[in-house]
Amino acid sequence: MSIEILSTGAGVDAATGASTRRAAARGELLRLRRGDYVERTSWDEASQHDRHRAFVHALMRSQPDDLIVSHASAVALLGLPWIGSFGERLVVSDPARDRGQVKATTQRVGTASRVPDTVRIDGIAVTSPIVTAVDVALREHPWRAIVVLDAVLRRGEARDALLAELDRRPGARARARARDLIEHADAAAESPGESITRWGAHVLGAPEPVLQHGFPNDGGGTERVDLFFPGSGTVVEFDGVAKYTDPRYRGGRSSQEVVVAEKRREDRLRAQHDVRGFARVGWADSMPSGQLPRRLLEAGVPLSPNWGSAWRAAAVRAL
Repeated sequence: MSIEILSTGAGVDAATGASTRRAAARGELLRLRRGDYVERTSWDEASQHDRHRAFVHALMRSQPDDLIVSHASAVALLGLPWIGSFGERLVVSDPARDRGQVKATTQRVGTASRVPDTVRIDGIAVTSPIVTAVDVALREHPWRAIVVLDAVLRRGEARDALLAELDRRPGARARARARDLIEHADAAAESPGESITRWGAHVLGAPEPVLQHGFPNDGGGTERVDLFFPGSGTVVEFDGVAKYTDPRYRGGRSSQEVVVAEKRREDRLRAQHDVRGFARVGWADSMPSGQLPRRLLEAGVPLSPNWGSAWRAAAVRAL
């Protein structure tokens, strides 16, 4: 959904401005910044993406024309998936700055005369999907970054283009980690949950899985699974709560009916000749410090000898 911004600033007639201020005084509107408001009901019902988009649109009205919406704010405007909050600041790239600058509502990232490739969204200059994905890979938590990288590849962007963009940042910190993320990104990931589960398995030193592997069923169709580790014959399914609670994913079925259907599907998969182990994981498992190592080991997936220290290291950085 799109959140309408109600303004009392320049270009708004006096009567409309006065009406907006009265609604704000009654608590019907939420103030984004001085002179810009949104309906509180719309805000409460909106997604994190839509809230941050509205915030970006409000703040960009007063920013210089040479600033480019980037990083997490670009993710929101591009409609790419994201884990967690977008934060309370508009993030922009500023080619005129060598260093960053953080203020109450705005974070400027200096690009030292490098002008990023951009696209225009609602008249606003936004870093392109390639530039945005590399920015995120360099600065954000790896679990966030892999979600964005997978989604960009799924939209049709090329891995070589991501690597070429990374090569344009020779002095950037975390380049080695960003390259690892880019090289392991996969367009076959269909959800953020699949992305973080696969990345977690990579951090733990597990073999590379096959995504969306298909097993034949008795009806002549195919049962696709999120991750399949051929060496150990292990199926790993990411089990998000939305599958059971969100009407958009239930196909008119009750939560109980979805649970029964999933159990029957699991039984069919376990009966496959190539399947020797099965694991269901959720958000709490696949996030850093979660139970993913235990889930994988119990299902037969081998991990590297130092998986414990690698998992602890991953949990050090807060998401």
